[in-house]
Amino acid sequence: MNSARKLKHGNIKSDVWRLIFIPSFVIIILIATSLSYLCISQINKFIDLRGSLLAQKTAHLLYKPVQQNHTELIHHILDASIEEPYIRAVRIYLADSKQYLHSGPQFMGGNDASSPSQQTPGEVRNYHTLRFSHPLVSPDNTRSLGWVELELLTAPFALVRHEAIILTIAITLLCLIIGAYFAISLYYRITEPLEHINNVVRGLARGRLNERVEPQHSSEFLGLAESINTMADYMEAAQADMQSHIDHAIEDLRETLETIEIQNVELDLARKEALEASRVKSEFLANTSHEIRTPLNGILGFINLALKTELNEQQREYLETIRDSAQNLLTVINGILDFSKIESGKLTLDYAPLPIRHSIDEVLNIFAPDAHDKNLQLINYVEPCIPKNLLGDALRFKQVLSNLVSNAIKYSTVGNIIVDVSILQRQETQITLKVCVSDEGIGLTREEQEQLFSPFNQADSSSSREHEGTGLGLAICKGLVERMNGEIGVVSEPDKGSTFWFTARLGIDKRQPAPNQLANLSEYRILLCGENPASVKQLNNLLHEWNANTQSIQAIHDCFPVLRSAHAEHKDFDLLILDIHPGERKIPPVLLNNLAEQLHSEFSCTLIACCTTAHQRLFRAYAEKSRVLFVNKPIAYDALLQTLGRQLDLHIKDVREQQDEEAQRPSANVLLVDDNPANLQLASELLRGLNTQVVQASSGKQAIEACNENEFDVIFMDIQMPGMDGMEATRQIRALEQGKRRTPIIALTAHTITEQKAELLIAGMDDCISKPVNEAQLAHIINRWATLTGKKEVVIQTEDKTINNRPSVPTEDYTGSVDIPLCLKLANNKPALARDMLAMLLAGLESEKQQINSALDANQHEEAGELIHRLYGSSCYCGVPRLKHISGLLDKLFQSGQYEQARDAIPALNHALDDLIRWGTNKDIDALFGLEQTPA
Repeated sequence: MNSARKLKHGNIKSDVWRLIFIPSFVIIILIATSLSYLCISQINKFIDLRGSLLAQKTAHLLYKPVQQNHTELIHHILDASIEEPYIRAVRIYLADSKQYLHSGPQFMGGNDASSPSQQTPGEVRNYHTLRFSHPLVSPDNTRSLGWVELELLTAPFALVRHEAIILTIAITLLCLIIGAYFAISLYYRITEPLEHINNVVRGLARGRLNERVEPQHSSEFLGLAESINTMADYMEAAQADMQSHIDHAIEDLRETLETIEIQNVELDLARKEALEASRVKSEFLANTSHEIRTPLNGILGFINLALKTELNEQQREYLETIRDSAQNLLTVINGILDFSKIESGKLTLDYAPLPIRHSIDEVLNIFAPDAHDKNLQLINYVEPCIPKNLLGDALRFKQVLSNLVSNAIKYSTVGNIIVDVSILQRQETQITLKVCVSDEGIGLTREEQEQLFSPFNQADSSSSREHEGTGLGLAICKGLVERMNGEIGVVSEPDKGSTFWFTARLGIDKRQPAPNQLANLSEYRILLCGENPASVKQLNNLLHEWNANTQSIQAIHDCFPVLRSAHAEHKDFDLLILDIHPGERKIPPVLLNNLAEQLHSEFSCTLIACCTTAHQRLFRAYAEKSRVLFVNKPIAYDALLQTLGRQLDLHIKDVREQQDEEAQRPSANVLLVDDNPANLQLASELLRGLNTQVVQASSGKQAIEACNENEFDVIFMDIQMPGMDGMEATRQIRALEQGKRRTPIIALTAHTITEQKAELLIAGMDDCISKPVNEAQLAHIINRWATLTGKKEVVIQTEDKTINNRPSVPTEDYTGSVDIPLCLKLANNKPALARDMLAMLLAGLESEKQQINSALDANQHEEAGELIHRLYGSSCYCGVPRLKHISGLLDKLFQSGQYEQARDAIPALNHALDDLIRWGTNKDIDALFGLEQTPA
């Protein structure tokens, strides 16, 4: 947001200075500095070179006279030397006579300075002068005759340096002035045409279609000007053409233009919504596509089973087409899942009833065909003390379990696949479960285990070729388990199978069945027969949970000695449950049917066979009337209990039977808070239809007073209300609840839930739903929150109404003024309620229109926003799609502070209100809803 605000305040002038002038300025300064430095450096080198050459030259001239001791010539040479430019004085030192000869003024700084070297040239720098010395050495460099020292003035050279600097500065300033001139010229050459074009385009946007862009000198602006002028010509021609149509066509066209204008304003809002959609796109791809594969695999499995049954040619063709289509869909989903590898996102789990046994049986039933094709048995152990109904995300729990079971089937060829569920920790309202999925497959090395839960990893590359898959499933499982506040891991050895386990922290549903409501088989004896100890153990656990008396044998031929012995002791067995392995091929169908007949006639014992559906078809094909009862594999808790109940004539009590006596009592005490009378009336009617006791409040203050006087099971709180809004009222209610029971508060918002959910939860609310609410939404919320305090579940009563025969309501139609079927749908198909809601809306439209326009004329944007929000709330509960669409758009604009854009859409709102007012004039609303007018 800050970066966008900065870009908004930028302009071309600043860009020209920043991108053209400032770089040029920096470059010119760098060049000028470099040239000045080079010039001064060269001057200094020239001074040093000239001084050393003059000293060397003088030393060469003086060597012979000094050697010959020709004093007069020496003086003559010294006097001639000071005539050179810039040489101030010359001095010579004669080593033989230790005598100084001097010409010119005295050296600055005195003549008693440190003596130069008699072997090498030297240089001494003072503030005003430079001294250069050179030795007088014999040609063989063996004997020093003395040295010569010259003093040069630095003032002339300093002047040259200053002149160079001044010249450089002058040139730099000139270049800067020239650069600034060209930068300003470039700025005006760009901005003046743009400003002119912008003014023309703005005038065209405001309807002044006679304005045109003047001819431009630049080819780029010339093309742009021609395009805009052409567009203006087309617009003017289109306007002239519109004026030539009849009044009805003009009205339709005006409405179309208003719709286009609204859609243009919506583009900015759509961009924000697209950002939110982009955020959840990765989650959708990575999870939803993976979830679709599980039921799709079940569809394919059962289609394959159906194709193995007796079918006519047309049925087989249909099923094969369904199978091929499902397989193609599975391929597409796998492609989506591959695409989702590159992205990841956040995921929020649901908190709803989770029947643990039913969820496990459902997962195993889906994968049963694949397991039975490989002669694998799916077995589950669930600790009896685990509550029957837990709270959590059943879909995500089944997704994790499905992936582990699918992998176990994929990487196994023999043996059992066992799902073992146990309790790790239990508290009053929470329980931590550990789920283990064990197989006897290929196993894993320690290195493979370390990389197993990373994305896109499988056991090895060869495994990837043999077993299809992306390697993403376990990574998704890890993320889901972590969101369940659990862990996931594996215990495995190569060629010894694997045990994948995960933990999950779930809530405990207080509506779970009491122990005395479970089946009681203590009066019955059951004989178990099976060669698979694990499968017999599962049956034994279930039967013991129902208090049955059991005995186990391994082979079927051992049953008669046991049955005869029990018969002799007058302890007959009531049932013989035979566990048949999916790969069993030794039992002939005739033998099984004969065995059932013999057991029934001799011992009054019923045979129940636990086998696959393929075995059932085989056994039933050889006997029209068989006494064998079948239970599908994998063995499910409910299926086995129902089979035993039918055979033993047991009545398994249902929890809901005990609740029928309380059906007439209110299921929950609800507080409904909304400042809109229409919304309040409709929501109250829907809640009363759910057999709840409703208390109404039209403001946040009234809601707080009601909470002080009564205790509620659920509070439905409107968010935007005048005075004290819903969030402030929620904060004060939470403050009153300190040390008391926390009441669930559900937000009623007219906006998208994702826009406000975090803010609402922080304010102390527990959940939120979008307007308009319906009966199903209210029932779901009450069942989710009110039942946690022990209230019974509400049930939506279905009624046969003639109104259901009306045409279906279109889902997206913003053009109509009033849609009667939509009115009925929003009022839960109650004609009288729909009539009252529409009449209440029509009665206040004229005054609401005047109030909105008056507030806008006075620039009271906050008041106008509240009025429009109230109008939008009313239109949500009536079948007025066009008014709802426009008022909803304006409500979003006012909420985001885009007042100028909102003003552009106000004419469309006024037009929609006028149409609705005209529609309601002299309209028999009772007749529209099929009601007879009630006399006053």
